[in-house]
Amino acid sequence: MTMNMAIIGAGLIGRKRAVALPKNIQLKIICDINKQAGESFAAEYHCIFEEDWKKVVSNKDIDVIIIATTNNILVPIALEAIKNNKHVLLEKPGARNPVEFKKLLAMQKKHKVVVRIGYNHRYHLAIIKAKEIIDSKKYGKVMFIRARYGHGARIGYGKEWRFDQKISGGGELLDQGCHLIDLANFYLGEMKTAIGFVGKMFWSKKLEDNSFFILRNKGGQIAQFSASCTEWKNIFIFEIMLEKAKIQINGIGKSYGKETITLYKMKPEMGPPDIEEIDFLEEDVSWRLENEEFFSAISKKDYSSKKLKEGYYAIKTVFDIYKFSTKYFKK
Repeated sequence: MTMNMAIIGAGLIGRKRAVALPKNIQLKIICDINKQAGESFAAEYHCIFEEDWKKVVSNKDIDVIIIATTNNILVPIALEAIKNNKHVLLEKPGARNPVEFKKLLAMQKKHKVVVRIGYNHRYHLAIIKAKEIIDSKKYGKVMFIRARYGHGARIGYGKEWRFDQKISGGGELLDQGCHLIDLANFYLGEMKTAIGFVGKMFWSKKLEDNSFFILRNKGGQIAQFSASCTEWKNIFIFEIMLEKAKIQINGIGKSYGKETITLYKMKPEMGPPDIEEIDFLEEDVSWRLENEEFFSAISKKDYSSKKLKEGYYAIKTVFDIYKFSTKYFKK
């Protein structure tokens, strides 16, 4: 099934989506307010450049739109695209806040289109392998998860749009922390309790650059996370403690280090565990795998709101943690 699509947002993420498109998808339009970036992107893919996103969402020749913009215009563009019966993939977090996100849920109910939030981390090979190990039940149930995720940013980072609440909606917890929340949901389902703290420690006094939080479900499983943009050395370490083994994922490629998964298998007599380690390809295939799943849903006419509701869960949890942190510091 051939589909015509447009990408709104000619930045790094838009390009990652473009290079990972299935062969049957025809990229027809690149849209961005930055004319130089947009024209360069469009020339590279031999397609049309358009500055006005409203013309893109109303274009009858376009079936699918990927929206990879700043957070403040994700929802306005998506709502108009859905109204025009376009299938939509929005990059995470999908909105600036839960109130905006609810508009997406309401609009999707009125139209038979696929609407998804781009959480590519679920599609990293090590993340998928860990899910397979958990689901095999060979090593018992998950007791808890612990993870650290962060980067060291760059000169002037605190003055960029991510620290402008009107544009971003939130700081590091919303930016990278939402990936950790989504992964907890991926492995354990929705966590009912969310507590934590955020701190404005280095980059800006406007929004947080560090977050520390704990999630817990009704079954007593716990996820302990930190997301930071003051790491100075990029890091992704994700540990899953099972009753009879530990899964440790290190790295997600490039500056975060080679993607590996290590399985520490408990022996009947305890003591030092048996160790199995798998290294994955240097190439990041997560964008391709997520794209394929999205376009497959379109082909299958899977208009379920389940995936979109998972995106809502992630952003609502972020704001539950903001609320807890604010309440604590007011005391």
